[in-house]
Amino acid sequence: MSLFFRYIGFLYLKYFFFLFVSLECFFVVIDLVKYLDELPNSANLIVLLLVYDFMYASQFILPLSLILAQIVLMIVLLKNSQWTAFLALGYSKIKIFLPIFMLSFLMTFCFIAFNATSFAYAKEQVDLIINEGFLGNIKRDLFVKYNNTYIYFEKIFPLLQSAENVQIYEFNTDNSLILRMIESQKAVFNGEEWNLQNVTITNFDNILQIGQNPLTIQNEESYTTLHGFKPKILENIYERKGNISIIDAYEAIMLLKEQGVNTQKIRGLLYNLIFFPLFAPLAMICLANFTPNSNRYANLSLITLEMILAVLMSWGIFFSFSRLSISGLLQPEFSILLPIFMLCLVSFWALFKMIKA
Repeated sequence: MSLFFRYIGFLYLKYFFFLFVSLECFFVVIDLVKYLDELPNSANLIVLLLVYDFMYASQFILPLSLILAQIVLMIVLLKNSQWTAFLALGYSKIKIFLPIFMLSFLMTFCFIAFNATSFAYAKEQVDLIINEGFLGNIKRDLFVKYNNTYIYFEKIFPLLQSAENVQIYEFNTDNSLILRMIESQKAVFNGEEWNLQNVTITNFDNILQIGQNPLTIQNEESYTTLHGFKPKILENIYERKGNISIIDAYEAIMLLKEQGVNTQKIRGLLYNLIFFPLFAPLAMICLANFTPNSNRYANLSLITLEMILAVLMSWGIFFSFSRLSISGLLQPEFSILLPIFMLCLVSFWALFKMIKA
């Protein structure tokens, strides 16, 4: 790694760190003021609330900080005439920006990798601390369909891989006749299927005869069902706030396709987690193409204002499209993949232009 690469990279990371921490603290303080009357009495929960809120805010702050750090670095180099000096020494524009592009793509890919973990559920933990006063995960009153089975969960604990008060209704292949009803007070997911404990099974005889009881009741110590139906998938299929990780979103899409259920919202969540963070490094390549060679013939204040406005407006449009796709109003392929693809084409054109220059 050359001395020039380390120098430009250090300056960029310094400005990025200052901007990222400042904007994150501003976001967290605003949220803290909003939740001031609902804060828990426990100091540990307040600390966890701040940590999870900081993680949640990074989904919005990180892309903007990456771009704003590049703008600040560019203005500083132009004002100090270092930019012109680098060009005079034979460094091309693409070579000056290369360390910034590499660092931004690296941080973006790391952020996308974090979205495949429980990092994506930070907002859910914040809401749980505020609304319930404890840290954990619990969902109530879920009614789902799985193949020819309908299942009711009174309580489900995705992190504990368990559920309480489960009722299962099994139907025939065309869902016209009910075959049996299964009730259990406790169910545990063993990684592949659900194991129900202390089960009451009520079998229905669909051929009714006079003098015969159409119901047969039996008690079992255990009963296995719902192969591959994971607790986190159960939670996120009915999650209204769009909190889901990349892995859980992919598994939910595969499961919903098997059940013939519309996957539009889940696809929107998955595309948003994978492709939307790429907005920052791609936009940075586009902005780099408009950097002047000297501050003598350029109005730096006006250039800075134009770049910031262009970034905020573009980010707002992309963010609005992503929210509309998650809400189900627009197809995610049109509202997320297409804009990112178009931005990618523009950034490749800008990169080719800088290399050719």
